[in-house]
Amino acid sequence: MVASLPAVLELRPRTAREVEVDPALIAMLDARAPLTVVRGPRGYGKSTLLGAWLATGGPGHTVVSLALTREANDAAEFWAGVAGALEAAGVLQRERAGAAPAPAGDTDRLRVLGALGARRTPLTIVLDSYHHAGRRDAAAEIDDDLVELVRQNDQLYLVVATRTMRLLETSGSLSVDATIISPQNLRLDAVAVSALARRLGVPISGRDAGRLADGFGGWPAAVRDVLVRSRSEGGQVNLALADEYIASMVRDLRHEAVRTFLLRAAVPEEFDAEVAQLLAPQDTTPQILRNVRAAGLLREEIRDGRRAYSFAPIVRQALVRMLAESRPEELREVHRILMDHHARADDHLRVLVHAVHAGAWETAERVLEQQWHHIVTEEPVVLVAAAQLIPPEVAAAHPRFRVAREDVTGSLPPGGDRPPAPPWRTGDIRGITAEFAPQRTHGRVEPTSVALLQWGVAAVLAGDESAALYAFGRARSRAQEPGGNPTSVRLATVGLAMTHAIYADADIAARWLADPVLAGVDRPDHEDHALVGPWLAQAAALVALDRLDDDLAERVAAMPQRHRRDEVWALSVLVSALHASLDGGPADVARWAANLRAARHYLPRGGLTEMLVRTSEVEVLLAGGLDAAARKAAEDLPVSVVSAATHARLALAAGDHRRAMARARAALEMPGLTQRSVMECWLVVAAAHHALGERVPARAAFVRAVRAGESSGLRRPFLVIPRGVFTALAGADPQVLAMWPAGLAPAPDAVAAGGEELTEILTPRELEVLQALHVHAGAVAVARELGLSVNTAKSHLRSIYHKMRVTNRAEALRRAEELDRSAQPATVAGGSDE
Repeated sequence: MVASLPAVLELRPRTAREVEVDPALIAMLDARAPLTVVRGPRGYGKSTLLGAWLATGGPGHTVVSLALTREANDAAEFWAGVAGALEAAGVLQRERAGAAPAPAGDTDRLRVLGALGARRTPLTIVLDSYHHAGRRDAAAEIDDDLVELVRQNDQLYLVVATRTMRLLETSGSLSVDATIISPQNLRLDAVAVSALARRLGVPISGRDAGRLADGFGGWPAAVRDVLVRSRSEGGQVNLALADEYIASMVRDLRHEAVRTFLLRAAVPEEFDAEVAQLLAPQDTTPQILRNVRAAGLLREEIRDGRRAYSFAPIVRQALVRMLAESRPEELREVHRILMDHHARADDHLRVLVHAVHAGAWETAERVLEQQWHHIVTEEPVVLVAAAQLIPPEVAAAHPRFRVAREDVTGSLPPGGDRPPAPPWRTGDIRGITAEFAPQRTHGRVEPTSVALLQWGVAAVLAGDESAALYAFGRARSRAQEPGGNPTSVRLATVGLAMTHAIYADADIAARWLADPVLAGVDRPDHEDHALVGPWLAQAAALVALDRLDDDLAERVAAMPQRHRRDEVWALSVLVSALHASLDGGPADVARWAANLRAARHYLPRGGLTEMLVRTSEVEVLLAGGLDAAARKAAEDLPVSVVSAATHARLALAAGDHRRAMARARAALEMPGLTQRSVMECWLVVAAAHHALGERVPARAAFVRAVRAGESSGLRRPFLVIPRGVFTALAGADPQVLAMWPAGLAPAPDAVAAGGEELTEILTPRELEVLQALHVHAGAVAVARELGLSVNTAKSHLRSIYHKMRVTNRAEALRRAEELDRSAQPATVAGGSDE
């Protein structure tokens, strides 16, 4: 039967004593829509809201309120309960003796419909727990009857509170004006949680209030339950207290199918309809999913054209714990189902996580073997968390699990903060990391060192210098422990040198290359020559290039040919091309630029190596005076920490000095800029100010570049500016003058006899413009011949006149002739030395 009915006018819903009700919801009820539906799961404050509304006066006219029970599943019992409530309120006359009988089981329905249909004064009927009203077809018939009543009689107002979405809400809102108070409206936000905590006398910070609100998805009764229990425990908010409320809710569910769905669907962080069917393979799953979502227990988002569902964090955790405690085998089964599902989708990270939870160690190890480079760089937090769940005896048998537990953990930020995502995706670099595998190292590198070395290589290519140095450092330290082997020490040492070389700490890289453990590795008869020698040669060549050492040509020539077209091979092409650009002719420059262009086709798109190759192509073309080709190569070059300095150099080469300075200074604000790029940017700023006659800022920027060069050992970036500009900015400081590469300085006799040369004063593009000026009288004709815009040609001419200290074309041509004549004795003297 329905709840017993005292003979009073209003039968108000039950209400907790200490509650927090949003005034906006009271206002929605006060709007007096013909139909008002308050929908939400158990504990969402539906009854509390109705009680608070009625306590404030309600609609201001007669109200009949009734809370239904499960007995109302039977339609006859439902109508009997409503009839009894109406009789108790004096709205419905008690049935007279001798009245004509109605069809069996339909007497109360007809009495209620007749009385309410004839009502001529305002009446509001409040039905709480309306989800109990009828089942299946009977529920639809009850909904239709009530909607038809309020549609035909404008004196009737119906307010229902229900856990499920029914035809009353969906079809009814199409027939009459309706107010829908959904779970979203009923949820508590952080402000409401704080207010409720104050009512309950529980001290709570705004942060904890936000955690409660978000963790429960705003579930009012769950939040209140935790706060009340926390009050009894001294006022300290304990989120673990949520488990008992959630467990009670699950135990009270009538249908085992719904209970099973909730417990199993809570295991994944999110799921869609397909995964829901996999987890709960039964015919009723789609309907259960719809009902649970409509009740407000699930969050819903549209992602990539599909609906993704998830539980609020604390609710999910409580459900998973309940499943783990009551049905542990079922929990492992769910993880195996999810593992297989994500394996079909090639989602390696989720395969790893579910394999660990399912105890499928072979699957977990296989995933790490194949995807170590990706997981350890892009998802280290997930990797560490998964590794911590593995029993110690299992982890001891799997090197990568051991590295994750003991080494990767130490690389994470303190305090549990998530590390920033690496600048570059590692892509498919399995070919490189496989070089450390046992089949290639002939067993000379222990498995733990292999995992650490592979991590170091992956971190370098991910743009994470600190993680790379940490990984190689851990590999070296482990290999130096008793029982370690020298091959692992050498590989780790070369890894440290290569990392410093790529990230432009040339002097530090050189010191690692001089470490005694590497002595003799470059000799063919050394035991590790075939394994360590190629990496050593490449690191040495890169260091020599950045420092412009005297043995640069020898170092570049010593790099072995690599047959696999991968990132390491591309780095060799890059070093060779940049070396050729130092003193090669136009043909050599064009050939090596083409080699760099070709190398890009073998590299994963959007990776660090591809960006280094692309910027090097532009640098080689600029060094060869092929400015138009350089601009073409950089047309679709995205701005990044690697390419920002390159874009600034392009603007400088084009004579657009203001833009060059702006680009260089913007680049200097970017985090993660290497010392090489820092030097290049300051030199661009210095050269641009110098060209504009702004000596003081030019000198200040130049000093910043010099300091970067002194701290890193870099010399090649100085070639961003002409020798004459370098000399002018260095002044008479012998230490700074000595930083210009000796092999690229003009012969002393030439400098003494001829003074400045045009090639030292002007950029290659400016020399082209000056040459065209011999034939053409103005910027328009020069621009047409060289394929430039008129404004660019004018900018070049202004720069030429300024650098040559002239004011017009005639003076520029005359000054050019003087410089050419003054350079002749130097040429003769240079020839006589031969």
